Amino acid sequence: MDNKMGKSVEMIFFDAGETLIHPVPSFAGLLSSICEAYGFQVDVTLLPDLTRALMADVEERQKMGFTFTNNPQGSRRFWIDFYEELLRGLGYDGEDGMLPEELYHTFSDPSHYDLYDDVSETLEELRKRGFRLGLISNFEVWLEDLLQMLELDGFFELKVISGREKFEKPHPKIFEIALKRGGVEPHLAIHVGDSPISDFEGARQAGMGAILLDRWERFPHFEGLKIKTLAEMLSLLE
Repeated sequence: MDNKMGKSVEMIFFDAGETLIHPVPSFAGLLSSICEAYGFQVDVTLLPDLTRALMADVEERQKMGFTFTNNPQGSRRFWIDFYEELLRGLGYDGEDGMLPEELYHTFSDPSHYDLYDDVSETLEELRKRGFRLGLISNFEVWLEDLLQMLELDGFFELKVISGREKFEKPHPKIFEIALKRGGVEPHLAIHVGDSPISDFEGARQAGMGAILLDRWERFPHFEGLKIKTLAEMLSLLE
């Protein structure tokens, strides 16, 4: 993105999970501590590839209209199955199902989440510069409570949360819903998120600009526009 494109941007949409907010201390850290309580030691070096492979499969289905966040029973089943598959990939052989259930309840509890350090300051500066801000997130409806708890709610002119919609990213329809509600043309909006498929590819398919936020350098070969911290948005949009 150059200065010219920055000047043409009217509205910036953000993903939520692993873009603005994260489990405390981290997904790997929280998962490891829970597993240790069940007597299972996690090799955290395996987590990035395992979780990426599982989510890539889900994202391919979401392109075709699959959803889980807008149905409480479906969401619970999805996440328990997800954690069961993840644990198997990590070498866990427990059969009672208690650990996947514990992971589901833990990661569904707003008290286990916090903001990344650069979020509030960056959003405040973007707002001061006159950019309209919005949210497009694949998340259950309890994200609303989490945003309020973390004092993020007031930054966003509109929030499109998949738990209240019929589509999930990367399906272009959820981006189109956000654009329509914001009254903004696709070429005047950008979306920022941590997934090359759900966030970057999905936004581009809807005609929007897109930026990948790769905080942990998970995608070294990604060829699109990428930043390592949210604060880098400020220089990109000068």
